[in-house]
Amino acid sequence: MIHIVADLLLAAALLFAPGLLLARVGGVRGWGAVSAAVPLSCAVIGTAELIAAAVGRAWVPWGWAVAATSTAAAACVLAVARSLRRGDRPGVRQRSGTGRIDLRVLAGAVTACLLLAAGMLAGTGSMSAPAQAFDIVFHLNAVQAIRQGGNASSLGGVAALYQGTPVYYPTVWHGTVALLPAGAALASNAMVLVVGALAWPLGVAGLLVETLDGGEPSRPDPRRRTAAALGTVLSAATVGVPTVLLGTLAVWPYALSVTCLPGVLVLALRLLRALPAGATDATDTADDGERERMASAPGPLAGTLLLVGAAGGAVLAHGAEAFNLMVLLVPLAAVLIARAVRAGGRRRRTALASLTAVAVVVLAGAWIMREALAGVLGYDRPGGSLPGTLGQALLDLPQYGPLASHGLPVGVVVCALAVVAAARVPRARPWLAAAALALCLVVVVGGPQWWGRQLGGPWYLQKARVQPLLIVPALVLAATGLDHLLRVRPGRRTLAVLTALVCAAAVGRLPLQADLVRSVHDADRIAYGTLVTPEEADFYASLGDRLPEDAVVVGAPSRGASYLLSLGGVDVVYPLRSDPTTGSAADLLAERAPDLRPGSTTCELLDEVGAEYYLRVDRAGTVWEERQAPVRWDRLVADWPTDGMEPVASTGTASLWRITACGS
Repeated sequence: MIHIVADLLLAAALLFAPGLLLARVGGVRGWGAVSAAVPLSCAVIGTAELIAAAVGRAWVPWGWAVAATSTAAAACVLAVARSLRRGDRPGVRQRSGTGRIDLRVLAGAVTACLLLAAGMLAGTGSMSAPAQAFDIVFHLNAVQAIRQGGNASSLGGVAALYQGTPVYYPTVWHGTVALLPAGAALASNAMVLVVGALAWPLGVAGLLVETLDGGEPSRPDPRRRTAAALGTVLSAATVGVPTVLLGTLAVWPYALSVTCLPGVLVLALRLLRALPAGATDATDTADDGERERMASAPGPLAGTLLLVGAAGGAVLAHGAEAFNLMVLLVPLAAVLIARAVRAGGRRRRTALASLTAVAVVVLAGAWIMREALAGVLGYDRPGGSLPGTLGQALLDLPQYGPLASHGLPVGVVVCALAVVAAARVPRARPWLAAAALALCLVVVVGGPQWWGRQLGGPWYLQKARVQPLLIVPALVLAATGLDHLLRVRPGRRTLAVLTALVCAAAVGRLPLQADLVRSVHDADRIAYGTLVTPEEADFYASLGDRLPEDAVVVGAPSRGASYLLSLGGVDVVYPLRSDPTTGSAADLLAERAPDLRPGSTTCELLDEVGAEYYLRVDRAGTVWEERQAPVRWDRLVADWPTDGMEPVASTGTASLWRITACGS
């Protein structure tokens, strides 16, 4: 229990403390700082990973020191940038907004956190049990590879999992988990809980407060704060984020990047409000409301640095976030550009020059990454049903796995409130535009096959990955709709009805939230087949003490052999369920039937990969035979004969053998 609590607290500290400090130094206070904390912390961790690798320091334990140093350096830069703010001239009063946390929003955030935690814990069961899915095998072993190899850089930090071939992969998630004290399985489960039940609702709370307050945090409207609180509770009623991403789909780094979205949007709104609507010198010509909005913002320079840092952190968490930000920031960018063009003069020239510079950077980046982009845009996945996808998107039903379209359609509550805002509140139009754009993208990706569907390539043509882009603006619209209803029909009865409706929607999602998490944790209900049974997991964890430190084991990933690395710290030839690097010794070994004779090709390949042990898993005649995951490219590896081997250890369905037939 102590390990669980320690991992939860440390994971929360890593994801919030650096970013919260930077946000406050940059002039962001209250719920805005809480929301911006996660993307800024991701920027710190991702940068620290690159720095540690560059200076040759092992990420564990030096990651803590490098992250702290990076945070201090960034804080100094922000402090200097904020001191250069034009408004710091004599005679201009500065405000940083209220430092108090509104109790209504706090109550809504606590409620959402507890509901999400209850559903996720119910589905997880034992926190020490490893989750099981195709991608999870990679994520668990990436954590162990970082701990053993010391390199957490996104530029080659997980090369050990690809037969030594350096590859790019976002490692903010894995680097964070690697710093936690518990084993890879327990630490990863703690991280999942912190991201899903803490980072997501707190991020949404900050975004809703920022949106509804209209940039006047020092004069909060009680009605709007109530709407923000109820909207935050609704964040526990969505499944597209976080439980589909953290559960059945199991795209953990992508889920972390999605939880960064609200914080990035908060900082974008802050920067937008830091710029005057028209005049060149806002402090001379702005009215009181405009001065209030400008004073509560961190200032253009500090605000720009915060926004760039947060966006960079989100992209470091997962590269696809660059495309997510493009979709959601388009309406805000359009407002900003329109303001600058209307202002004329220097601001118009600056805006047009900045727009040109951005276009040049984007085109240059696209040219540099043209091969990768071509691969992404050429990704192939079967199409689906347009009406079915539209229904799933509007009702926020699961769009992936055996639980697709399951659960109560309580997403209609968010949808109905969003419609109210779209129809009655003109200031909600930018969010309506973002939601409409995201909905079109979901439908295009999830609909029938046609050439335009390749626009979803950056999301691997998975509509479940695109759905979060609809959920974020939908929650803003829903909170705006709640605010409108509380304004046009004030009174306790309206408040009671809306509170009951919101709470019913959130509570009604609990069974589905639990089932989505259970689909990767309960060995009896693993969505795409069991990889490792509880007995086998305990067996693998014990092998680390029975084998020499340099032991390498051959075994089929589809039969759970890859879990030896994350659970027992034992190196394996095949750490992933995906195919080994083409042409490598591991690839050649898997392509042929074993021939265990001295001087044979098999023995030569075993010697090249350094393997002397074989893990055999045979579940025939047990309850697991029909529940286990199907073999893939590793069919031949799964069934090596044990002639020419001597037994080392065994459990009910798994046995470890030492290969002796090849000689010394």
